[in-house]
Amino acid sequence: MSDISKTAALHDDDRAIIEAGYTPQLRRSLGFFSSFAISFSFMSVLMGIYANYGYVLGKAGPFGFWTWLLVGAGQFLVALVFAEMAGRIPLTGAIYNWNTRLANSTVGWFTAWMMMFAYSIGCVGVIVAIMAPLQTLLGITLDSVGVRIVGTGIILLQLFINVYGVKLAAHTNRLAVAAEIIALVVFGTIILSVILIHGEVNTALLTHVPEGPTPYWPSFLMASLLAAWTIFGFETPVDLSEETVNVRRVTPKSILSSVIITVVLGFAFLTIITLAIPDLATVTAASDPISMIVSGHLGAIPTKLFLAFVVIAIFASSMLGITTSSRLLFAVGRDRGIIGSSHLVKISAHGVPKIAMILVSTIEIVTLLWATDMAALYAAPVILLGFAYLATILSFIFGNKKLPPTDHFSLGRWHWPVVILAVTWLVVMIGILTIPDEFHPAAKIAAVVFAIGVGLYFASGRSAKKPA
Repeated sequence: MSDISKTAALHDDDRAIIEAGYTPQLRRSLGFFSSFAISFSFMSVLMGIYANYGYVLGKAGPFGFWTWLLVGAGQFLVALVFAEMAGRIPLTGAIYNWNTRLANSTVGWFTAWMMMFAYSIGCVGVIVAIMAPLQTLLGITLDSVGVRIVGTGIILLQLFINVYGVKLAAHTNRLAVAAEIIALVVFGTIILSVILIHGEVNTALLTHVPEGPTPYWPSFLMASLLAAWTIFGFETPVDLSEETVNVRRVTPKSILSSVIITVVLGFAFLTIITLAIPDLATVTAASDPISMIVSGHLGAIPTKLFLAFVVIAIFASSMLGITTSSRLLFAVGRDRGIIGSSHLVKISAHGVPKIAMILVSTIEIVTLLWATDMAALYAAPVILLGFAYLATILSFIFGNKKLPPTDHFSLGRWHWPVVILAVTWLVVMIGILTIPDEFHPAAKIAAVVFAIGVGLYFASGRSAKKPA
């Protein structure tokens, strides 16, 4: 991009901020690949698989992995709606600003609150998920105290990277994208070649529906936690809209491309890793089933290399929790919608909301030290996110006339089919992750988070100014 065209793009990008009644404060430096990397790294196929593949095997058997396609299709419908809003309202703190402008400030506030905790709690879950490959890689075993100490150290390192500036965080995410693709594509291809050459492909694991439990379908649907906890956060590029160049074109493209690539690569790797299971009972009982499968076919040294790529990818995924949550706090604080707003909107010399980042990191550390139920730690963020996503699409439906015109991505004639199917899907997903008894602790955590939000909302005096 030439200097003249880049200057023109920056002017157009900042015009959206000025028209919204704000003064541009954040530095624009992110292009398409950095924007894509944010979404792709946040979702992280490796993170989702390492966190929940063992759960799927124990709950629904290998056949449960087919829920990946079900969730992938549903989340892509949501992503289509978000892609249109990304080009029309390109403001930092996407969910908050979309709901505030299309519905009202109250809806915007509560969706921001749910999203912030979905990101924060979810990324604590990622910190826990990284422990399995990290321990296998280093050949150590950590007790619960050790996990919390190492996890706290990881969060503090991620805070340092975020505070240093968006460019360093973007470089880390680009490295993570490379690591994730190498782990999924290169190692996936090698494992597939090995099992084909040795005739160790067990296709029955993909096609055989387990005889138990009876009925099977509730367990099958609960296995959707694997994909639901992976394929979300695709709107995170919009949380950095005010740090992105040519944002109206870049962010919709980043959202859709990242979801498509995540679904395709995730499905391919899950297929390969499932076909490669040497002994189902042994792998299901393992604390680190993925590493067991990989080492069983590739040996110790290649497995160590694979795990190094995995750790890099998962580290970057959890780091983005601080990035995105702090931008949500910045967006709400800019409208004076939360206690301490004047501090949350302060931009450091490195061009980032430093105090907001410290607050988010503190929430993550407290959650890590307090958490005991890992299944709830994985499911609760998806429940919160599901409600926030549902509210956002309803705001899109009822506030559609408030959207500014666009020359970029639009649903066009597919508007109603997409939004109706997206709403239906989100209701189904919320039901799957709240109705079963096993997910009731997660639902209670989500309810407590919402209740705290109600108290804080009224304590803040509902002082958010009306957006332009």
